[in-house]
Amino acid sequence: MSFRNIISRIQSNTFFKNVAILASGTIISQAIVVASSPLLSRLYSVEAFGLLSLFTSYMVISAVVSTGRYELAVGLPEKDTDAKKLFQLILYIGFFISAIYLGIITLLKELLGQHVDLQIFKYWWIYLAPIYIFFIAVFSGALYWLQRKKKYKKITIANAIQVIFTALCSIVFGLFHRTEGMILSLILGTIISSLYIVVSEKDLKKDLFVFTDIKSVAKQYSSFPRYMLFSDLSLTASQQFIPILFSALYSTTVVGFFSMANRMLRLPNIVITTAIGNVFRNDAIDEIRKNGNCENLYKSTFKKLVAMSFPIYLFLFIVSPYLFVIVFGQKWYDAGIFARILSVLLLVEFISTPLNVLFNIREKQKILMRLQFLNAVAGGIMIFLGFKVFNNASVSLILFTLNSLLFNIIFLVLSYRIAKQKTFNFN
Repeated sequence: MSFRNIISRIQSNTFFKNVAILASGTIISQAIVVASSPLLSRLYSVEAFGLLSLFTSYMVISAVVSTGRYELAVGLPEKDTDAKKLFQLILYIGFFISAIYLGIITLLKELLGQHVDLQIFKYWWIYLAPIYIFFIAVFSGALYWLQRKKKYKKITIANAIQVIFTALCSIVFGLFHRTEGMILSLILGTIISSLYIVVSEKDLKKDLFVFTDIKSVAKQYSSFPRYMLFSDLSLTASQQFIPILFSALYSTTVVGFFSMANRMLRLPNIVITTAIGNVFRNDAIDEIRKNGNCENLYKSTFKKLVAMSFPIYLFLFIVSPYLFVIVFGQKWYDAGIFARILSVLLLVEFISTPLNVLFNIREKQKILMRLQFLNAVAGGIMIFLGFKVFNNASVSLILFTLNSLLFNIIFLVLSYRIAKQKTFNFN
């Protein structure tokens, strides 16, 4: 088959077409991240990357609460008016939670600062955290609105704006020797991309702050905060608490090495699995409404994910230590070792993560919640064992990876069973 025929088949395949649209903008933006990283690794210290990773970990975990996980329900109502009410509910919850966080930060930093030994609270920019958390909620809710409307091109533009703006601002701040520059840039990028979506969506911004009857949708989709809030907190904690634990058990330098490794190796996941997951969610809902299950769609998507992930992460496993030295400098060799370990975990995550949306679609959040909680707890124990027994950050990461592999295999088995189920209920 000729290359032209392959391109023609991809263009005629709706699934691949939508994935390509979502991935294209992200590929461009992530290419800028890759291109800017060698410069940033020389403008900022390893410790600065460690602080960025700590800030991101704390904020991502905190931001899970800021939406009540109602953004996951935005695609389910038949009427756009109800979907908009869900977005308004997200704004309301996000503002309220951000105000609470501001009070907690003030208490910890100003009143209990001498008694609470958390490095992140030593810096002035921690007061910007509530603003960042609020706009994470806005951005998340707005993206799910665009997914509902199948405006995949606008999703790619919004993601590109966020990443490109963040990278460019990081370089500018770095040139002016602002050690907190990457953190400030992250906040600004999220604000700009959030405002882009809200301002450009006429149906969304009209009467946006007229909060009418949002209690009804809050009650109707209460299963999302009731089950998914704790579940996603556990999942996010299992993904984000490594920098926090590393900073407590080892040092900020170790956190910096992990941050760079994670930053680079998650690029394939960011570019591809997010796009596939978004398309798979919509296609699965349509397939279930039509046939009562989505087993065939699941199998075909699984095969595509395996075919894409294996060569990517096999290559990264082999070359990571050498590649990090060439691109970032000799001081980042340890980050390359961390990257080699992470490549094993990310290969399986690449496959399982997009397919896990079935837990939400089928409203099996309670099962997912329990498994993710166990995953987070077991992962933390593995990291601590690596420290207590071996006092070695690499061993801690290896044990954490083995634990995550086990749970991702369990997720795959269960999501396939869910895909085969014949019953379906959106309520």
